[in-house]
Amino acid sequence: MAEVTTKNLKRVLGKKDLAFIAIGQVIGAGIFSMLPTAIGLTGRAASLAFIMASILTLLVITPRFFVMGTIRMRGGNYTYVSLFGGQKIGGAYLIVHILMNIAISMYGLSVAQYLCSAIDGLNVTVVGVIVLTVMYVINLVGVKSAARVQGVLVVCLLLAIAVFCAFGIIRVDPAAYLNPDGFFQNGAMSFLSAAALLTFATSGAQTIVNFSAEAKNPTKDMPPVIIGVTVGVALVYAFMAVVASGVLPVELVGGKPLTLVAAEILPGPLYAFFIVGGAVFAILTTLNSQFGWATKPLLQGCADGWFPKWLGAVNDRFKTPHVLLTLFYLVGVIPLIFGIDMDTLSGTSVFSSSVVDIMLAACLFRLPKIIPEEWKKSKWHVSDTALKVWTVIGVLAAGFSAYMSLYTLEPLEMAANIVVVVIALAFGFLVDKFGHVNAEISYESE
Repeated sequence: MAEVTTKNLKRVLGKKDLAFIAIGQVIGAGIFSMLPTAIGLTGRAASLAFIMASILTLLVITPRFFVMGTIRMRGGNYTYVSLFGGQKIGGAYLIVHILMNIAISMYGLSVAQYLCSAIDGLNVTVVGVIVLTVMYVINLVGVKSAARVQGVLVVCLLLAIAVFCAFGIIRVDPAAYLNPDGFFQNGAMSFLSAAALLTFATSGAQTIVNFSAEAKNPTKDMPPVIIGVTVGVALVYAFMAVVASGVLPVELVGGKPLTLVAAEILPGPLYAFFIVGGAVFAILTTLNSQFGWATKPLLQGCADGWFPKWLGAVNDRFKTPHVLLTLFYLVGVIPLIFGIDMDTLSGTSVFSSSVVDIMLAACLFRLPKIIPEEWKKSKWHVSDTALKVWTVIGVLAAGFSAYMSLYTLEPLEMAANIVVVVIALAFGFLVDKFGHVNAEISYESE
């Protein structure tokens, strides 16, 4: 078997490619999967929940720029956690990473629900499995091909959102926004829970760090792309939330697909364009990018000995980790087949993502000690005191999101998520002690 490594992946992704990937990753999850849930939780305050979520997101991810702007991390977030948190915590991260990517199933289910709401007679499960299969195959044939597909999908997506906003804003009832009854439904805790849930919707841009092994200039390109996409998309989110919750009564749209509002404000042809170019393409772009980045931390984990080497096999022609792609395909398909509902999928994904955020934030203070020479030369260099302050801010913000995401789950689901985190920590400690882990250096100075 050829050497299992992230060193030989094709470095072909430029700044524009990364921006398209980031936009697609953020928008699909944010508007078309979770906005209806947020409206159901807190009514018309969903637009404010998006603003709060974007602030929390920036507080969580800003500390990572100190690392991301200093070194190329071929294993993405796994390299980050292993380098600064230690080998055992790196192993634990890999298990949480797998759970976090159950979101693949959520996106497949979302696409299927939108298509089935527009076309009578389709089976949600069958459509979801077909969608996941198509995106899986696209990513099998190479990251550059997947990036080209992403670019086309994102352009159509942005046009569809513009149509929805243009036709919708003139239909918003001003009186609805002057009536306090439609805001903060279900109380303060539900509003905070909605904001925490929506951090998953606003934080997608930072996942491009997992493409570091395939980026041309990751330390130069990734921080500005993440900041620009996070801020820009947050503004779009807030605007769309006003339309989604201001045209029809809140009790009719909470928890319902955005097709309900779109059917009210858009003429037939534009409604069809919104369904395909907006709702469907938005979730497809997220799904496409997630298939691309989900494999890279595990590929590096295989190279380091956490998992069998054969799991990290890379296709000679396309330079894609085909076995790991198949693993994540199954992670997406199995929940669909067994009919796990959307709220369970989204709650599980958000909590897992928040645990990862805590891991990443808590490790930051060790940066000057672990890579002192690279840190001194970094454009992102700050004092040790400032670094510690950002560490605390990042941990508190991520901890808040993790706590509030648990609030949306049923007690049994909550316990299951906590148990998985405990199992992940046990995996890291036991495999590190009794296995054959031998971590290679998976970062490079730029």
